[in-house]
Amino acid sequence: MAPVYFAVIPYAAMVIAVAGGIYRYFADRFSYSSFSSQLLEDQTLFWGSVPWHYGITIILFAHVIPIFAPSLWVWLHSDPMRMLIFELIGSALGLLAIFGLLALILRRILSRRAAAVTSVMDWVLLAGLLLQVSAGAYITLFYRWGSMWYVYTAAPWLRSLFMFSPRPDLITALPWVVRFHALNAFVLIGLFPFTRLVHIFTVPVSYLWRPYQVVIWNGPGREAGAIGTGGNGGGVTRRGFFRKAVIWALSGAAGIVTAVPALRFIINAQPLSGLVWSKVGDVGPLPVDSPVSMNFEMRSTEAYMHQMVLHDVWVVRRSAGGFAVFSPICPHLGCHYKWDPEMAHFECPCHGSVFTIDGRVIAGPAPRPLDTLPYRIENGTLYVKWERFQVGIPKKVRV
Repeated sequence: MAPVYFAVIPYAAMVIAVAGGIYRYFADRFSYSSFSSQLLEDQTLFWGSVPWHYGITIILFAHVIPIFAPSLWVWLHSDPMRMLIFELIGSALGLLAIFGLLALILRRILSRRAAAVTSVMDWVLLAGLLLQVSAGAYITLFYRWGSMWYVYTAAPWLRSLFMFSPRPDLITALPWVVRFHALNAFVLIGLFPFTRLVHIFTVPVSYLWRPYQVVIWNGPGREAGAIGTGGNGGGVTRRGFFRKAVIWALSGAAGIVTAVPALRFIINAQPLSGLVWSKVGDVGPLPVDSPVSMNFEMRSTEAYMHQMVLHDVWVVRRSAGGFAVFSPICPHLGCHYKWDPEMAHFECPCHGSVFTIDGRVIAGPAPRPLDTLPYRIENGTLYVKWERFQVGIPKKVRV
């Protein structure tokens, strides 16, 4: 079974972010802002804030598209030149974001005024963001064409979380830095209610109908004179009681909705695939020494969900007799390779790995041959045991 923390940590982070954000908004609304320090120092802030926001916003947008529109993303990267352009743009935006974040960190260190208003959680947030963008840059440099293999690996994992049907097996096979990058993103989400990140959810539309001036008497020991308290000496009012009740009700509902999938995963999680034979199709029409991609449905138990999952395999009828059934996943980083009939070899569009018709590596960074799958033939029908294997390592290790 894949490590449960890839199914638990995301939901735990969402529970903390939603429940904590709701509580902070109602209990300490005055702090629900970005606490801008622009008046204390603005020159370095400009050179840090602008590159950081432009770089990270576009990068985040590029992470979201493959989750909800994978077909569009694959089409955009189907042309090698377009894929190269996207890769260069992504690398440039990543460096831009790192430059901006480093400028913001140095500003907090070198400016005494800015340092004086920087809290411990601000430093924790800045450290977490620096780790996140640094890991992303490392992946870009050492695991190239991430915009392509991301759509087949991490994006389906994130999509499964949105569907409340977590599939951690899609992420556990990836290199450690990719797994860290994924989990650290949810750690940052969990930090939302404790940091200035909450200002992302503040939209100042209420200024359209507010009076010209709103005076709020805010401070310790002054509750009796604060506007709206009714002068009851700080006691619990009916409005305050119902407000707290609403806070806890909303927080509890958010916690239940996001925690149920994680709890059910822990209780009912079962190993995926490789346990049953799945019917693929008739092998009679298959040509000799000409790989054919065949799709099939497999009944899968993922956490508490029982569903039919569509897979595909490459099937080769050998001239000497028998068949070879290959997993469609490249053993390098999890991309989906294809068969080039003109060159008579398999090739991966992400990193340039090339394989012979029998799966041997003849070029590129792939650390091992193509992964074969167990199969059997009954009455001319092919049956396969679907399995996933760790990528990026020389040995064939099942996930």
